[in-house]
Amino acid sequence: MSTTITEPVYHVELIDGCEIEKPLPKKLHFLVERYLVLVLSRILPDRYIAGPELNVLTGGRTPDGRREYIVPDVVVVDRAAKYEEGDLAEAPVLGVEILSPGQNIGDLFVRAERLLKLGCPMVWVVWPEKRQAWEYSTDSLREATTTLSRRLTLEDVVVEVELAGLWAALDA
Repeated sequence: MSTTITEPVYHVELIDGCEIEKPLPKKLHFLVERYLVLVLSRILPDRYIAGPELNVLTGGRTPDGRREYIVPDVVVVDRAAKYEEGDLAEAPVLGVEILSPGQNIGDLFVRAERLLKLGCPMVWVVWPEKRQAWEYSTDSLREATTTLSRRLTLEDVVVEVELAGLWAALDA
């Protein structure tokens, strides 16, 4: 019997018929993701839940019939959201993409555009090393200077995350 050593696969996305490996998260990515999930979980109305790394179905299929999906770094979803085989089968109400080593900022905006095309109303794009963040929607792109915010229209509630707190968490 022989042993084969293979590289571990962290997480893949299935896009346009290709498996695309997500970059391994490093310290700053991990800290941003953790901070946002904790803060959003605390401030969101009970109707919503925030979490990391959830497969989001795109509606596409590979030639062999597999469902295509993307994996945003953080999503906010309605607790009553539709799932198929454990994958989110509708657009999240908010997506977050966080720059990881091996990516460039353009990669993140391409990822954000995929979420917007699915019907996600807003995507926050975060570049931890530069301490920069953007709010991206189908009709605007705004660099955030003090807060990241998202209006939840059904509740007429604005969810805000102070960037000073987020950046301070990176120095932990």
